[in-house]
Amino acid sequence: MTEEQTRPLVTAIITAYNRPKHLRSAVQSVLKQTYDNIELVVVDDHSDIPAENVLIDTDVSALSNYNVVRHDTNRGANAARNTGIGAASGEYLAFLDDDDEWLPKKLERQIKAFKTTENIGLVYTGIKWSLPDDVEIEIPPTVDGDMTKALLCRNVVGSMSVVMVRADIAQSISLDERFPCWADLEWFVNLSQETKFKRIPEPLVVYNCDSPNRLSRNFEKANAGRQLFVEKFEPLAAEYGTLFQRKMRGWAAYRAGKSAFHNGLYEQSRQLFVSAIISHPFEPMFGTYLFASLGGRKTHKMARIVNRQRS
Repeated sequence: MTEEQTRPLVTAIITAYNRPKHLRSAVQSVLKQTYDNIELVVVDDHSDIPAENVLIDTDVSALSNYNVVRHDTNRGANAARNTGIGAASGEYLAFLDDDDEWLPKKLERQIKAFKTTENIGLVYTGIKWSLPDDVEIEIPPTVDGDMTKALLCRNVVGSMSVVMVRADIAQSISLDERFPCWADLEWFVNLSQETKFKRIPEPLVVYNCDSPNRLSRNFEKANAGRQLFVEKFEPLAAEYGTLFQRKMRGWAAYRAGKSAFHNGLYEQSRQLFVSAIISHPFEPMFGTYLFASLGGRKTHKMARIVNRQRS
């Protein structure tokens, strides 16, 4: 057999909801992949304009398979991802939010990583943040040691759009559909307890920060996600000891506080930053953000500068 004939099938799962223009761009980024054995599953989470209609003129003849699945009601991102996993027939699954895009070599690089590294179940990449006036590169940090422990505090992997997962592992661990936010991190923690991750230190995904309906802009959902995350994983964190349990709670409060801060909800952000410091007073960034929140909009710019220097 030729190399092309032995290339495993990769299922690209795009979850879509009410962003037709971005959905077309996301699909085009799948079609432009240098890897050539791709099945595309688009899960329409009950958009006002059905995704099938949005993509009706898109030439998908180069794909190995193509399927659009539509929910009867809007059920949320994790439900859409579970639907996509259930509809997939590939050996590997790669997720793409409808307002993100893949760079052409993403799938090829990830498949190579799977082939050249034994006993891994998930491969993730860096990301380009497409801002209104700038582009920022985010390379995921190197994790030495326990990936689960790292993920309990910080999302060191990134968004769902950067990951490729072995299908057998994805099919054995459902995403928790209760989470209105932090849904990706919840899944990564569960996966990390079952398999090894591999990092590709290269930005192969474009994250469009100006797209509508970004969950990261919704503080109420972020705070609800925090509460669910702590409730679900606090027993696991406690297995690493009481100090680490408090550290996990501190980082969770900090991340929700940043969501409030960037939404201009300075009072809520201050409360969460104080909670973070009380739980884990050893992280300087918590105090930095608390100080920045004291001045509201006047000190917001300073926090942005500090955050960029840290990332």
